[in-house]
Amino acid sequence: MRGPNARAFQQGFLKNLILSLQACSEACVSSAGTASAVMSLQERKRAIKSSADIAMAAARGGGARWPRAILASSSSSRLACKSSPAAKARRCKRIVRRCFRTRRSSRDGAAGACSLARTTTAMISSGEVARRLVRKRTKVLRKMIPGGELLDEISLLHEAMDYVAHLHAQVDVLRRISNAAR
Repeated sequence: MRGPNARAFQQGFLKNLILSLQACSEACVSSAGTASAVMSLQERKRAIKSSADIAMAAARGGGARWPRAILASSSSSRLACKSSPAAKARRCKRIVRRCFRTRRSSRDGAAGACSLARTTTAMISSGEVARRLVRKRTKVLRKMIPGGELLDEISLLHEAMDYVAHLHAQVDVLRRISNAAR
């Protein structure tokens, strides 16, 4: 993100980041009931990431859909410092199932499917292959951009450019904080 608005965004982001980290810290202390509550590394990592996302969305303001999507999702979860063990177990099981499903499908009929795929690909036009590839990549992009599920392709690309520019600015600010802390 370059230009005259970059400096203002970075300052707003830094201010919002500090406020968000303080709020998360106070929420974790009040939920633990003691002032000497110590967060685990994973909890701190999750708190910093969600604080950075919220700060970036708040500093960006209106005009784009992704800041509203981030703020809406954060307000529903409201910076939970600890996730339940049951939620962690469900998430782990989902990841394991996804990994096994991918491996199983790649092993089933690998030799026969390879020759069949070559003949089928030869019959499909290059335009159709390109359309499928664009559809597949658009689907992935929709999942990556907050609020991108409801956008048409052109709006999705505009949102993606804006989101990536602001992520770049966020990384710059966090890198400067890291270097200053050394």
